[in-house]
Amino acid sequence: MATDVQPEATVAPIDADRDRRPYRFTAEQFWRMIRAGIFPESHVELVRGRIYLMTKYEPHGFTTRSMTYALRDMMPDGVYVRREEAMRYDSSTVLEPDLAIVPGRENVFQPDPPLASEALWIVEICATTHWADYRQKLNLYAAAGVPVYWIVDVEGRKIDVFTQPRGVGREAGYDRRETFAEGSPVPVVLDGREVGRLDAQDLLPPVEKPEPPKPLDPTA
Repeated sequence: MATDVQPEATVAPIDADRDRRPYRFTAEQFWRMIRAGIFPESHVELVRGRIYLMTKYEPHGFTTRSMTYALRDMMPDGVYVRREEAMRYDSSTVLEPDLAIVPGRENVFQPDPPLASEALWIVEICATTHWADYRQKLNLYAAAGVPVYWIVDVEGRKIDVFTQPRGVGREAGYDRRETFAEGSPVPVVLDGREVGRLDAQDLLPPVEKPEPPKPLDPTA
C-alpha cells in the first residue's frame, strides 16, 4: 500500500541569503542544554542539527501507554522496553522514539542512553506527525539499520510495519511494508522470533459513537 504523504510545499531555501546561515546544533550541545534544564518538562529531539519541541496529545499518550503495558509481558530475558526516552544517533541527531526495544535490563543503570542502531524494534505513534514518522524518521531508522519499524496510525486506525532496511544516508529506506487494520493482530518479531501479537483495536482509543437522535415529542 503506497504511503499517502504529500510533498512539502515549495519554499525558498532556509540558507538562500549568502550572509545569513542557519545555526545547527551538535549532539553534544544538545545534551548540555538538556542537563542545564533549558527544556524543562518538554519532549525534545535533535534531528540533523535542528531542535524540535514535541507536543503529545491524549490519543498519543493513551496509545503509548497501552502498547507499553502489552509489550512488557512479552519481553524475553535480555531486552527491555524504553518509553519516550532519548537515544543516541550521531553527532547531529538525538532521537526520542515513542517505544523502543533494546538489549539490556530495565533495572540496570547505564550512564549513556543506547544507540538507535542497537534497537531491535522501534515504534512511533502517529497522531499529528505524519511527515516526521513516514518520511524523516523512517529514513533515519532505516539508515541506522533498525530491523523493525512500526508506525501506529491513530487517525487511520492501523499499524504499518516496515522491515528489511537498506541504503545509507538520505537514500535509506525499507524494502518491505505491511499494513494491518484493526482486527488483524500484528506479530511482534525480535531477532527473527515472534514473541507475541498486538492488535490496533486493543491499543487505540475507542471510537466515539454519535449519540442517537432523540425521539420527537408527539405532544409538542
